[in-house]
Amino acid sequence: MPPKEDVKLMTLGELKRLIKGYNDLMSIDTKGMKRDDLIKQIEGMGYTIDHKNKTLKLTNKSKAMKRKPINVKMPAKKEKTTQDKEKTKKNERAKVIKFILKNKDVLNDPEVAKLHKGVK
Repeated sequence: MPPKEDVKLMTLGELKRLIKGYNDLMSIDTKGMKRDDLIKQIEGMGYTIDHKNKTLKLTNKSKAMKRKPINVKMPAKKEKTTQDKEKTKKNERAKVIKFILKNKDVLNDPEVAKLHKGVK
């Protein structure tokens, strides 16, 4: 017998992204749900999880299904755009400014004094 391949199991986040690809599974409320609970619910709706190919496959036809079942593939992860990156930088800068305004004694620290020397 050939040895079994070690297949990396999908994480909870990957499973959540996967179920968004199909309307029948959108009814699953994933808030506060653990990975095993989500897998049990997906399999309870008639799907098997292929961890190797990161897909869902319909195992049996449900009587409630009105449409022809399809196999669902993992949607791509959303890439951060330059606008998103700029927003996060602005938000971080704003947080630092608010912190300094609340804690003005931080400016008296010798490490920080070197950084803002000449700026008043």
